[in-house]
Amino acid sequence: TFGDSDALREAISSSGRVAVIGAGWIGAEVAASARQKGLEVTLIEPKTEFSTCFFSNLYLGGYRSWESITHSYTKLASANGIKLVHQMAESVDRERKEVVLADGSRVPYDRLVVSPGISIDYKSVPGYSEAASDAMPHAWQAGQQTFLLKEKLLAMSEGGVVVMSVPAAPYRCPPGPYERACLIAHYL
Repeated sequence: TFGDSDALREAISSSGRVAVIGAGWIGAEVAASARQKGLEVTLIEPKTEFSTCFFSNLYLGGYRSWESITHSYTKLASANGIKLVHQMAESVDRERKEVVLADGSRVPYDRLVVSPGISIDYKSVPGYSEAASDAMPHAWQAGQQTFLLKEKLLAMSEGGVVVMSVPAAPYRCPPGPYERACLIAHYL
């Protein structure tokens, strides 16, 4: 697991302050592990909730509820004694060892972990845009897009059509599109 990797052991073996930018699976794991080692941890994440991509297909297929795949960062922080900052990290001042936040405030660190997760490159699909994703959700990022896709499936009339495309390789989760197609078919 990532928790046993040399990189994580090195990051949490020293004393001091650890700042973690991004609270997906890896960022949350590093923050919790560093805190368990007694380090002061600040987790920087603009969102207040995390929806897991791993179980989003089960939500779409009707096997799991939205609540079961959505988790509060507050619960993670309070259970582990992690300081939680709900802001976007704008930049890193490496000389001063500080993360500069959207409001201009700064988070000092001795060790920095940058784990921003994935984002969608809307320009990679001709004619597609962030605005278009409201009508035609990509749902490659769990959260609002997954919820929107399920809402579209629920609202689809009898005999409706679902169009789905598999991205060109390489991409992050090779079985993902095929699992999604199977679970949407199951739901339908």
